[in-house]
Amino acid sequence: MTRPTTYEWLNIRKIKKSRFHHHLYLESYGVKIRVSSNHTAAIEAIAESLPEILAYSYVLTPPTGSDHEFYYVWNPTGRDSLYKENAMVGVRRERRELLDRLGAYIRLTVAEFAVNWVFVHAGVVSWNGKAILMPAKTFSGKSTLTSELVRLGALYYSDEYAVFDKNGLVSPFPKMLSIRGIIDDKQQLDYPAEAFGGVVGTEPVPVGMILITEYKANGKWRPRVLSRGDGSVELIKNALSIRLNPSFNISVFDRATKNAVIIKSPRGEASETAQTILKYLEHESGNQQNALN
Repeated sequence: MTRPTTYEWLNIRKIKKSRFHHHLYLESYGVKIRVSSNHTAAIEAIAESLPEILAYSYVLTPPTGSDHEFYYVWNPTGRDSLYKENAMVGVRRERRELLDRLGAYIRLTVAEFAVNWVFVHAGVVSWNGKAILMPAKTFSGKSTLTSELVRLGALYYSDEYAVFDKNGLVSPFPKMLSIRGIIDDKQQLDYPAEAFGGVVGTEPVPVGMILITEYKANGKWRPRVLSRGDGSVELIKNALSIRLNPSFNISVFDRATKNAVIIKSPRGEASETAQTILKYLEHESGNQQNALN
């Protein structure tokens, strides 16, 4: 008999739900979630972490029905474990690591199933009242570039998700900035925007730029202007709910890209690229103003 892989083993383990008597109910973007545990200390720790997990975009609710369920096994003498529905999705001796994993799963669940909102993997800042979006998956360097733009005075919106309303405007989802490369290239440390001298945005803004970029050693800024359709395709590629509600996603992206410039370019170091992006926007803004005059 072939021994299952670690991933397969986690998913064939089933939770005994009768062990769990402590619960936390919350709702975020229309998604109802219940977190249960065998120990009240786990629920207290999770509740304390919620502002960082969901960037204050949630409400605690009475014990009612839930769309999604998580189970946290608090083990005072060994490894804690985490279940989503019936499948084990994590086990850690370091409790902080597993709580962080739970937070990531909660955010992902909200992003996938949000009601009348669309979440896109992207770094987002606002500059002169318009959003700069950098759609990309994890390990693309979007958090580092986002932090550098914030350091230069852009308002911080998110380093993980661009959150679109039905009109195509982008709302803040200001979770802590997760920066890699301080310890090593995989581990990340979380910082508030204020750590970079930044300010968090508070208002929905239209999209001004969609920047398709990837770090390359010694990369040079060579911007190519793409079509509005190319911008929509990039958003679709990084949208969390595209398979669940494709027509709604596409209609939102059509509105979002209406007045946006779509740029594709390689990039080098984030600090240099951030300055170049803002200079590019100022130059384009000046050209538009001259054309109007």
